[in-house]
Amino acid sequence: MSANVQDPRLRQLKIKTNVVKRISKDKAKYEEELVDLQRDLEEKKASGADEYTIKKTCELIDESRMMVSDCSSRLARAVDVLATAVADCEDLSSHEEYQCAQDLISGRSESDI
Repeated sequence: MSANVQDPRLRQLKIKTNVVKRISKDKAKYEEELVDLQRDLEEKKASGADEYTIKKTCELIDESRMMVSDCSSRLARAVDVLATAVADCEDLSSHEEYQCAQDLISGRSESDI
């Protein structure tokens, strides 16, 4: 039987690829937020803002750090799941969904995971 667009493995590859993309975007946003909050904290300290405002900004920074860490671990797991799915679907290598998943895994292994 030839693999066609109806193959459920292609659908799963697409879903798993989109999960990796979504978590990557989330992680990037939290990292951006962390940088902004740290800059904001320095400005508040320099301008002599009240202690409560500084404390709340520190709490936001801690929360953002936790989210970056959480996203990193979720991303690593999602990439592992995607890599396993790609390995199980090598017979579908001519399909776009497979190629997208393969490209994403290749790019991730060289970057921040």
